[in-house]
Amino acid sequence: MFADDTLGTGTVAKAGNLISFHFDARIIKDSTNLFTDWKIDSTRQSSNIGGSRIVDMPLKLVLGAGQFIPGSDEGIEGMKIGGYRTIIIPSNLCYGEKGMGPIPPNSSLKLQVQLLDVKEPVVTKKWDVDPSKFKTTKDSLKYAVIEPGEGAAIDSGDVVSLHYSGYLLDGSKFDSSVERDEPLELQYKVQPIIKGFNEGISFLKQGGKAQLIIPPYLAYGARGTGKIPANATLIFDIEILKVQKLGGK
Repeated sequence: MFADDTLGTGTVAKAGNLISFHFDARIIKDSTNLFTDWKIDSTRQSSNIGGSRIVDMPLKLVLGAGQFIPGSDEGIEGMKIGGYRTIIIPSNLCYGEKGMGPIPPNSSLKLQVQLLDVKEPVVTKKWDVDPSKFKTTKDSLKYAVIEPGEGAAIDSGDVVSLHYSGYLLDGSKFDSSVERDEPLELQYKVQPIIKGFNEGISFLKQGGKAQLIIPPYLAYGARGTGKIPANATLIFDIEILKVQKLGGK
């Protein structure tokens, strides 16, 4: 069940689209006045369980992939960019008898969504790199610089924004900032990342691209993580989008 507070005038969100949106979520303790503005109702303040506006960080996800609150995909589908929608998700479509975190069992939810952007999804493929371009470091990292980039070398403490896509040796993809449309931003040699990735960045400048083949002991080793199994060699395609030097230079 939903109601459009503002229809919006932009692109319509469909399953499979990459969408960006703000949200506020509340537990429904009293089913009266479901489509009024609870933010200005002092009796409803305890129902608030979070939102993206407090930290001004919109969510980005693939609509229909089940990456947000269960039941929310169906409610968001059909919205237009710029639209506001109030979505009521019954308990059996969200967290049901088990509940989740601050959400008690058998709780229905009220979700208010502002749709900010809709894009067709990007699907990355591992770059086809000439094997003769690869070099090997003393610790056995293999790297091929496709484009070196321009400007000053990346130094410790520089803030680096980059895109990456990661693959296993069998070609399966385990992550891609490109597909999420969320570049990785890190302070070089200050923020911890795997050793092989850190070393690979050092060969590039702003605008540079490289493919890295990282042995397990320079990656996640015997422990693995998420979709990465133990003792996995990793392949990364990386592109340096921006380098902010210390002091803003």
